[in-house]
Amino acid sequence: MLNLKPIVHTILEEYALPWHGTHGVGHWARVLENGLRMAEATGANVEVVQLFAVFRDSLRVNEGVDDGHGKRGAELAASFHGKMFTLSDDQFGLLYAACVGHTDGGTDGDITI
Repeated sequence: MLNLKPIVHTILEEYALPWHGTHGVGHWARVLENGLRMAEATGANVEVVQLFAVFRDSLRVNEGVDDGHGKRGAELAASFHGKMFTLSDDQFGLLYAACVGHTDGGTDGDITI
């Protein structure tokens, strides 16, 4: 399991929305909790699930329809990769695809996604 605390703190330094808003840290925690439960049941990659929970909505600019926020979150994850966390190329590919696909409901493919 990754230590998400420093990653979350760094994201929140620039987070544009209220921390306790609809898509804020409480939402991230619920996504994390549910994702970890699903990973345990399905064998999904736990590290990817953990990082998805914090990056997917990390660069939202509003609480409503926010086209492209998943891709922005994926790009932020790419900027943290190798600095605040390290995944294999395959794992990072899953994280990136999951974040990008999140905005448009892209959930096909690997069980982790």
